[in-house]
Amino acid sequence: MVAAGGDGTFNEVMNGLTAVDEGIGGTVPMALLPLGTTNVLAKELKVPEDAEGAVRRILEGRMKRIYLGNISFPDGCQRRFFLMAGIGFDAEAVYHVNRRLKKLYGKAGYMTSGLKLLKDWRPEPRLALIDGRQFFFSSLIVCKGARYGGYPKAAPDASVEESSLYAVVMSGRERLDVLRYAFGIITGRHTSFKDVEYLKCQSVQVRDRARIQADGDYIGESPASIGIARENLDIIC
Repeated sequence: MVAAGGDGTFNEVMNGLTAVDEGIGGTVPMALLPLGTTNVLAKELKVPEDAEGAVRRILEGRMKRIYLGNISFPDGCQRRFFLMAGIGFDAEAVYHVNRRLKKLYGKAGYMTSGLKLLKDWRPEPRLALIDGRQFFFSSLIVCKGARYGGYPKAAPDASVEESSLYAVVMSGRERLDVLRYAFGIITGRHTSFKDVEYLKCQSVQVRDRARIQADGDYIGESPASIGIARENLDIIC
C-alpha cells in the first residue's frame, strides 16, 4: 500500500490498515510518498521528500517494523498515531485552525491559529496519570517519535521503532510560558526547564476534559488513555 500525501494522510491510511475490526491487523506493508508541507514522518524515517527519491526507496523494498501509539476513549473508540498526541495549547490551535489557510499556507495556518489563541490563553491545570504517577499540566505532548512539527525534537530519545512513549509535561500557565516552551523545543533546551517533566513511559491517562490532536489533526476530547497499540506496522522506507 502506497500512501501519497502528508502526515494526516499517512495517519488515516495507517488507521485503516491496522483496524482490528476489519481483520487486517497491520499485515499489509505501507510505503510513503511524501507530498505534505512538513512531512514529519518522512523525516523521522529518513524517507526522501522528493518524489523520485521516495519512489526509488519504495522500489528497494526495505522495511522497518513501526510501533504505534494508541488513544482510547471511554466510548470504546480508538485512534492510533505515528508520532505524537498533544493535549493543551497545540490541540486547541489545531482545533481552531482555518482550513482554508491550512490548505493554502500549510504550517503558517497553524501558526496563525496559535497566535490568535495565545492572547486569551489562561488554562486550568489538568490531571494526567503517567505510569500511575500524578502530574498536573497545562500542555502535554505524548511522543512516539522524536520530531514535532518538522525538524525540532520534542522527545529526543523517542523512536517509532521502539515500543515506548515519552511524555513532555508542561505546567506553566502564562502566555509567555507557551512561547518559552516553543523556543525550548526549537533549540532542544526544553527538557532542562524546571517546569517541564520529560519521562519515558508506557501509559498516560488524561482525566480532565481537554481537546486532543494526533499527528497534527484534531481527533476528540479527553478523558482518554494513551498507550502502545497492540498492532504494529511494516513501513517500506
